[in-house]
Amino acid sequence: MVLIDLGYRSVVLPAEDAIRVAEILAKGEAFEEKYRTKEEKEKSGVDDDYTYHIYPQDKTITMRIMPDSQYQMAKLAGKPAKG
Repeated sequence: MVLIDLGYRSVVLPAEDAIRVAEILAKGEAFEEKYRTKEEKEKSGVDDDYTYHIYPQDKTITMRIMPDSQYQMAKLAGKPAKG
């Protein structure tokens, strides 16, 4: 199994699927939504609360191999309890 880090969450997939996901993500572009303060809106003369930006990705995709024994143990543990 392979872990793919996607921001604050990691996803575990079989190796073949992880490679396909990584190839697809590598083709993507970064999207960012930026909140504008009242002062920024007044300065620009535009009253929109957000600006939107698309640009080339500047982060790499992190993938790690997870041994089958660790995968089985983590699967048995299930979702962690809150608190």
